[in-house]
Amino acid sequence: MQPAYDGSMFAAYQDVILVAPNYRTNVFGFPNSPELPQTGQNLGFLDQRFALDWVQRNIHAFGGDPTKVTIFGESAGAFSVDALLTSFPKNSTPPFRGAILESGQISYRAAPEAPSTPSWDTLAAMLNCTGTSNLTCIRAAPATTIKNIIEMQELVFNPVADNVTLVSNPAQMRLSGNIVNIPVLSGTNAQEGRVFEVGQTNVTQYVQTTFGAIPGLPEQIEAAYPIGQNGLNSDYDVISQIFTEVEFQCSDALFANATASVGIPSWRYYYNASFPDAQPYNFLGVYHSSEIPQVFGSYLLTNPILGPTVQEYALSSFMNGAWAKFAKDPVGGPGWNAIGTGGSFWLGASDQDLGVLGNQGNTNGSGVTVIQESTVDYRCDLYKPLYEAVSGVQIS
Repeated sequence: MQPAYDGSMFAAYQDVILVAPNYRTNVFGFPNSPELPQTGQNLGFLDQRFALDWVQRNIHAFGGDPTKVTIFGESAGAFSVDALLTSFPKNSTPPFRGAILESGQISYRAAPEAPSTPSWDTLAAMLNCTGTSNLTCIRAAPATTIKNIIEMQELVFNPVADNVTLVSNPAQMRLSGNIVNIPVLSGTNAQEGRVFEVGQTNVTQYVQTTFGAIPGLPEQIEAAYPIGQNGLNSDYDVISQIFTEVEFQCSDALFANATASVGIPSWRYYYNASFPDAQPYNFLGVYHSSEIPQVFGSYLLTNPILGPTVQEYALSSFMNGAWAKFAKDPVGGPGWNAIGTGGSFWLGASDQDLGVLGNQGNTNGSGVTVIQESTVDYRCDLYKPLYEAVSGVQIS
């Protein structure tokens, strides 16, 4: 296990059992082979379901209760959580009762996933597997050879909609109300995109390339992120923030509020803190995945040389406790207002129901500060046409 995901603090201080199963990824988990049936493509998702089944059958041996399982994941792990949430229909009995999604979901995407069959074909060609069965030939190749080809060719293998482990229309499924009523805690980091957009230096080119298919949208987006304001001091800052909001923040706002709109308890957080011992490079700020050592309380394991600041220690203790509080009582929530308890920004009101974890304005926080979602989501309307086109649902 990677040190950041060490569950000792949950076990020692929160009386929570943490199970961290492995699952197959890339071509080994999501092959996209035309020789496999549709229901045999998402092997990685099936691995996760087998792991949850193992927990149901065995967690009692560790002092756990199989009726009190909360699933949680970050990034692709959060995609997996959303896939599970939307593939269990309303009257089913899933092997979990709560769900936490950190920096990811699949219901609202700014662009559709590209088919991965071309990646399978490229892999087959590189392995000289051009006979009657590419599948048989590729299966016979050494795993290290396959891995090297995938990395050198930058091949991507995505899940497919099999309507068993991944539905074809998760946003529509959620809004229809035909998903199991599982309380959710979801959120994003303030500067997710900084780790993805390193080296980008031309805002105009970026927005034209990324959003040029919709006339007028690139110009609107560029105007909404003026350089020299709100901490955006360079093209890299602007591009990173655009990526943060369109790929993570605004889509999570939709996810959280859509969930609440059908009567499922939903809480949302906004992580905004950066510490020296969590910075591989000092310009990354509150980057994608930087909250993980705070959630797990594992910051001393990830960087034992630099000691934590007082704020880091206190904030990590709070977040570790909030995640555990939610796991112990998902209906009760993590300790701040649920989305939709009196309305929300996306649903036409302005109640304070976004939990800021860390810094708010000039205050370096060590707990939660509850604010209106519109305080950070004020540019999200720009991206509605993208989400509507991909999700197939109208966003009010």
